[in-house]
Amino acid sequence: MNDKVVYDGWLKVHKRRIRGKTYDILKDCDAVASLIINEYGEVLLVKQFRPSDMTETLEIPAGTMDMEGESEGQCLVRELKEEANLDILPQELRHLISYKPNLGFSNSKMHIFMAQVEKNRVACGKTEDDEVSETVWLKFSELERLIANERIDDAKTIVIYLYIKAQRLL
Repeated sequence: MNDKVVYDGWLKVHKRRIRGKTYDILKDCDAVASLIINEYGEVLLVKQFRPSDMTETLEIPAGTMDMEGESEGQCLVRELKEEANLDILPQELRHLISYKPNLGFSNSKMHIFMAQVEKNRVACGKTEDDEVSETVWLKFSELERLIANERIDDAKTIVIYLYIKAQRLL
């Protein structure tokens, strides 16, 4: 393809001509996320500030696969340690679904996993991570209520909520 780079930062934007029409194509990294459930059926969420929206969000832990040679599982293990201070092994993670959240302008994928851990493995509250301000456990019914009231509007969190509801995983 004959792409022209028009922005070259952490994200890269390319112009692509196809059949006489010009498209903006975002080149970004794939990402991973995890639904972490404890023995009481509660879901682990992280609270973090999102500059694109200028709001603090509640969402499932996630991160970008921006380290060379790192597998999806290795990336998620690293992200769960950074964001939730959760030590987890790759074999404890079960892949649930992968999808392309921004297919109109990017081909990056979101890979969502699931793990069940004992509640005491996560010390909720303030974190050391400079992006995550707090970790919290929520009952599934509370997660459902926050999504219905549009207090949680993060795509990956809503996708996994709908997936586990459809699959009756909780």
